[in-house]
Amino acid sequence: MGALFASYLKPNDSCAHCRESFAGLDADDGPAWLTVGAVTIFVVSLLFILESSGHYSYAVEMLIVLPTTIALVLFLLPLAKGFFLSALWLLSRKPNS
Repeated sequence: MGALFASYLKPNDSCAHCRESFAGLDADDGPAWLTVGAVTIFVVSLLFILESSGHYSYAVEMLIVLPTTIALVLFLLPLAKGFFLSALWLLSRKPNS
């Protein structure tokens, strides 16, 4: 199985294993929207939990929420981009007739 990405978010030109070209596959803003939506659902839930407990000051809550948000975005963005690129590749394939 060839690697999809050459670096963090830059896709390879083709698959190293089968030489399938990835030309024309552009995910645009889809992965960013998906990532922001997923992270927002989690972070807002976390904020509600922290606020309802009443044990933490705002500074401590931000020390919990900000690194969590950054880590989730950095983790999920390549996964979302890979999902979008694979979906675009699958949709662009012509059925054998």
